Amino acid sequence: MRLIRQIGSILVKAHAEHTESRLSTALSQASRCTYDSARDLSQKHAFHGTGAALVAARSSAAQESSGPPVHPERRRLHWTVLLLPAGVAAFLGTWQVGRQQWKLEQVQQREAGLQAEPVAISQATEALPEYRRVWCQGELLHERSIFVGPRPRTVMGSAKPGYVLVTPLVNREWGQAVLVNRGWVPAEWKSDAQLRASGCPAGKVHVEGVIRESEKPSSFVPENSPSKGEWYWVDVPAMARAAGLPPDTPLIEVVRSEDAGLLHVNVPTTMEILAGRTRGPSAAQQYPIQREIGDLMNFSVMPSDHRNYALTWYSLSVATAFLALRAARTR
Repeated sequence: MRLIRQIGSILVKAHAEHTESRLSTALSQASRCTYDSARDLSQKHAFHGTGAALVAARSSAAQESSGPPVHPERRRLHWTVLLLPAGVAAFLGTWQVGRQQWKLEQVQQREAGLQAEPVAISQATEALPEYRRVWCQGELLHERSIFVGPRPRTVMGSAKPGYVLVTPLVNREWGQAVLVNRGWVPAEWKSDAQLRASGCPAGKVHVEGVIRESEKPSSFVPENSPSKGEWYWVDVPAMARAAGLPPDTPLIEVVRSEDAGLLHVNVPTTMEILAGRTRGPSAAQQYPIQREIGDLMNFSVMPSDHRNYALTWYSLSVATAFLALRAARTR
């Protein structure tokens, strides 16, 4: 309306002067006024449009930053996922503590059996616990010996293949028998009868050792094949049946100590080897090689190792829990 009134006043003024030049000037001024007004109106609309766009953009950014409301179930799932590694590490640490306690009980049980005085197995009225020291006398049935292995062993600084030799021992007066783990022998003993005969004492022998049970093989150890004479791990009942003895026949492992073992064995001590003993033992004296009594106290994983594992898992649990809480607060 304002624009129309301006144009009308200019035209009226031009008509009053009745001159063509003034009318032309008036028309020119009216055209310029129209252009200026249109430009101002366009800039005004552009300014308002830009402002509205900025307001809308800021509102959208605020909505994105705040995010949609989180459902309680989703929040619980989020916390569970973040704290799951910490919970698993804490569980494994507690499991290692339990394994350490169990291993300490095993150590105490072995110490009690190994430190006790040996008893005659023929006088035992009930099954003796594992690692109980015992002694017996009888005759070794070498023709029924069983070779368990292969079991490589380091002898005088070099690795040699070999087997664990298990031989039945029968006491005619006692009327029963036992299996005797005599120790380690080289692989030649299994194929060379003459060499094997040099280390097989005849007649009545006195044996001292400890009660042992069947081994617990890992999943990588093959199954025994008694029909083929292939034995990869010690299975006491199966070996007893293969030797023609009752399946409940006990197994005695001969160990080296000052007063234990086969009386005819004369293995050089470490001090004798270091002193430069020139006269080496014969084949009958050198083999079989028994384990030291202290070796029975060793485990593949000692109690101190379980303690270290537990501390490691608990440390990982604390660290992962801290990172999870920090990530949750940042989110």
